Amino acid sequence: MADGQWGNCKGCKYFGSHNPQPGGDETSRCMQPELSEFELEVSGDSGCNAWEARAGVAGTATPYTEPAPSSFH
Repeated sequence: MADGQWGNCKGCKYFGSHNPQPGGDETSRCMQPELSEFELEVSGDSGCNAWEARAGVAGTATPYTEPAPSSFH
């Protein structure tokens, strides 16, 4: 699923918006094939490591790294 990239949903081809330039506060379904069965409703400012560039939308992906372990006990 993941190719090591991370980006905001508004710039991802799997963000189910019909808007050619989705905004960060817009919400829509995530249509990523391996995640679509969960019917996730995400905002444009959400993001994940299954990100792929949306045609015609400016945006860049950044390398994905695992988050640091929590220090809360």
